[in-house]
Amino acid sequence: MSTIRTLVLLNLAVLLGCATEKAATEKAAAANPAARSFALTTAATVPPCPAAGPGAAGTGSVTLAPDESSITVTVTYSGLSGPVTAAHIHAAKAGAAGPVVLPFTGDLSSPFTKTVTAADYKAADGAPPDFPSFVQSLKAGGAYVNIHTAACKPGEIRGQIP
Repeated sequence: MSTIRTLVLLNLAVLLGCATEKAATEKAAAANPAARSFALTTAATVPPCPAAGPGAAGTGSVTLAPDESSITVTVTYSGLSGPVTAAHIHAAKAGAAGPVVLPFTGDLSSPFTKTVTAADYKAADGAPPDFPSFVQSLKAGGAYVNIHTAACKPGEIRGQIP
């Protein structure tokens, strides 16, 4: 009987721990509803680069400031054909190539985190006219992160921001 009680109590403890972890995850997501995660893949690149590294891939997240005055991007990648030559946010829906609107500067070694604001926004043909309009487009799936290398000048991996 003591063994059964012990097993029941252990199972309850495990279930309580799982429920607590789930609640913490849901609370964190609710606290930052503007955070969006995505994968960067060679398949999403338009056009695909035949010289891409065979294991080229990455993950990213974009977080909008509560007042939508800035965007923080974090990217981790590996398996690229060579060093990163450029990385930035483009304005376009999935499956389409679009203009660069938010270039990332400085060290682009994996992982990197960049925060961009209206001062960084480069209005381009085919892109929203200003940063607030771009933020609305981004929220509707109209933006992606692209990582470029010397072997893949148009882009090696891409991740559509959901």
